[in-house]
Amino acid sequence: MNAYEKVKNITDEKEFKMITGVTREVFERMMTVLEEEYAKDHKEGGAPGQPVGLRLTIALEYWREYRSQRHMANAHGLPKSTINDMILWVERRLSAREEFQLADT
Repeated sequence: MNAYEKVKNITDEKEFKMITGVTREVFERMMTVLEEEYAKDHKEGGAPGQPVGLRLTIALEYWREYRSQRHMANAHGLPKSTINDMILWVERRLSAREEFQLADT
């Protein structure tokens, strides 16, 4: 069972937010946006790569815990470069949407 499958099976809302750093509602909205972006990226084919849910879960884990990508790679059984690519992919796609941009202070 990968990290996304574990997170989506959490039933307690407080626990979900403690683990992910976001509410389930925000998580689902992020998933919707990323699934749309993934579909655009693969409209004309190409290798599918890692699932969107896993990409989001790993990015949230990185932001929430600020673990080193090397440790995350070891824990998830993926190359460090794949962890980095997944985090950057999520960051770029979410930050391109107005609803996920940080407010100027």
